[in-house]
Amino acid sequence: MTTFEVSAASARSSAVMRGLAKYSDVHARATRRCSTRFTNKVRLQRDTHVNEVSQQVAVLPRRNVLRFMAAGSVVQASQTLDAKASPSLPAWRQGSEWMWNGMKVRWSVLGEDKPGTPLLLVHGFGASLEHWRYNAPVLAENRPVYSIDLLGFGFSDKPTTPNGFKCWGGHVWARQLLAFIDEVVKEPVVLVGNSLGGYSSLMASVAGETSKESVKGLVLVNSAGPLVEGDKQDDPFWSLADDLDALDKIDSDAGFSPGEFLKKFTAYVGFIVLRSKTRVLQILSQVYTDSKENINDDLSDLILGPAWTANSFEVFYQTTVGGNGKPGISVNKLMETLRTNGTPTALLWGVNDPWITDSKAQQMLGLNPEADYIPLVAGHCPHDEKPADFNAGLNEWLTAKGL
Repeated sequence: MTTFEVSAASARSSAVMRGLAKYSDVHARATRRCSTRFTNKVRLQRDTHVNEVSQQVAVLPRRNVLRFMAAGSVVQASQTLDAKASPSLPAWRQGSEWMWNGMKVRWSVLGEDKPGTPLLLVHGFGASLEHWRYNAPVLAENRPVYSIDLLGFGFSDKPTTPNGFKCWGGHVWARQLLAFIDEVVKEPVVLVGNSLGGYSSLMASVAGETSKESVKGLVLVNSAGPLVEGDKQDDPFWSLADDLDALDKIDSDAGFSPGEFLKKFTAYVGFIVLRSKTRVLQILSQVYTDSKENINDDLSDLILGPAWTANSFEVFYQTTVGGNGKPGISVNKLMETLRTNGTPTALLWGVNDPWITDSKAQQMLGLNPEADYIPLVAGHCPHDEKPADFNAGLNEWLTAKGL
């Protein structure tokens, strides 16, 4: 490389660094200005009681699921959290605090005294335990219902790199879920996960002997995760043993890559755009495909509030474009292992999801034909878009499986 080329490269690098510094400073000032506004304003106009939708909504035919109708009432939680959530919220939405690996995790429980098998509800990317606002109170009429903020989301801690790990990924959240079941719930659960929470729950459900003692059933709600289209050899983790060591082996630091500064700068600009109410409502309108009724201030606030907490951008970056190139265990491997283990499984799927389409559900069913398929006329978040249908379908499946 010539002296001129070195000088030019240095100048470009310096310019990018100055741009990053400028935008980081803008971000810090914006966060200071807005954090107080959001923590005071967020969710203040919510109902303290939520009556479950009692309108009958059609459900696609399925071998075990009929049309149904469900209604419910809110059960107040017995746990509280010294939290950043508004004190006007029902206690269960404020949550409690659990320390895991030196990191704070928000969680909640309803129906602790009920006899049924406990549920653990796991939210998707960018959401929190409050996204189960229309589900947890209804489901808790028959059983304990736990919900949790995955590390890096909601009002759980947002470290640049989670303590005890080299990188972010499903393996982090899978270990978090298993530790939570062991330390807090203290009995086996049925995991119910949406999107990213579905992939994390799927990983937790096949993590060797630990998962067999902790997970009695699994419900995947428009679950994320990589599907291998070609040969099994295309999955770098296909030969791994189905135990916790597998989670350790995918925890690798990809290190610094060329263009990292520019990639991060670009991601930051995108994050600022996404962190606006207008853009959030636009996205929600795209993925709540059949009913817009529940796209309201409560929903946008529960998404935006955590996005203004400290280090939220860094986690966003590390779990999106910053994490590209860090492979994960394929859904193919996980579903086939689940079939071998015999864990009762259901795919409760919004068939009109534009992001994770019904075709993925069909591929997953092909990998595990023993799984039940419960289609709902909804988009990416059927539990919040069509809560009455979702709650009834889930309760019916749990009853049928004796859970």
